[in-house]
Amino acid sequence: MHYLKKLSDSHHILIIDEVHPVLLDMLENHSVIYRPHITLAELEIAIQETTILIVRTKLYISASWMAKATKLRVIGRLGSGMDNIDTDYAEEHKIICFNAPEGNRNAVAEQTVGMMLSLLANINKGHKEILNGIWDRKGNEGVELANLCVGIIGYGNVGRVLAAKLVSFGCKVIAYDLYTSGFGSENVQEVGLKEIQDQADILSLHVPLNKASEAMIDKQFIDSMKKPFYLLNLSRGKVCVLADIIGGLESNKIRGVALDVLPNELLEALSENEKKELAYLGGNNGVILTPHIGGLTKDSFQELAKVLGNKIVNWMGNHPLVNPK
Repeated sequence: MHYLKKLSDSHHILIIDEVHPVLLDMLENHSVIYRPHITLAELEIAIQETTILIVRTKLYISASWMAKATKLRVIGRLGSGMDNIDTDYAEEHKIICFNAPEGNRNAVAEQTVGMMLSLLANINKGHKEILNGIWDRKGNEGVELANLCVGIIGYGNVGRVLAAKLVSFGCKVIAYDLYTSGFGSENVQEVGLKEIQDQADILSLHVPLNKASEAMIDKQFIDSMKKPFYLLNLSRGKVCVLADIIGGLESNKIRGVALDVLPNELLEALSENEKKELAYLGGNNGVILTPHIGGLTKDSFQELAKVLGNKIVNWMGNHPLVNPK
């Protein structure tokens, strides 16, 4: 589909991933080329006149792509992470990068709660056993969230929404964030990483992927956890070392795992070792795997478009960026 609107505007907006129609409506007063199925050869040409580029996950926007786009001023990402954009190059060349984490924060938080409850109630395990002719009630005895301590690492958009949802379950909620402080409240206790490791029965990860977070959950971290714990990762796959998580499962230090992300999500390109790790996780009744769908709902698809559209329109109008509540 080639969607083109031309009005009197100095910006040339190129959208190379599928977006909700609401974004096109919000940008209708500007020149927009909507090419969700654009080829790399076509992009080589189209990007040369582009001043605003809008992407999701189709392509890594490298320094070489930005170098071809000599008129590029803004990259807008329909999502929460920025790890598919060379932000260092963008900053060096004064290319502004927007993302839209406010748009899918509720979706990720809801899936986190769902996966958490599934782990505690042995839903995945019980499902598999019934399909194999096993009806085991006592062996699938659950644990109640109300009596546990949930440690949240990463108290940004998702972490805050998740904490608010967990309060209604009556559990203790503690949170740590490397970049944010002063967020403690009556319902959420702000703590250091050591306190997370000392107190948490459940560890939920909601951090961006960067040098500080990459391979953060490794053997040393797992061994530093005072109690056996449940682990959930709905951030980025490379935050966890899968081999060390498997070791934690085998030693029973990790009671259950829910992963919405993997270090390598190109299943057709897994190494032999990665295939073995995935096979182990897939065959473990205490593990839940989903294909990076935490922020992917019909609702968030529209909300992401609204959030990013507002940011772009505000930027073009020289208005301050305001994060939606």
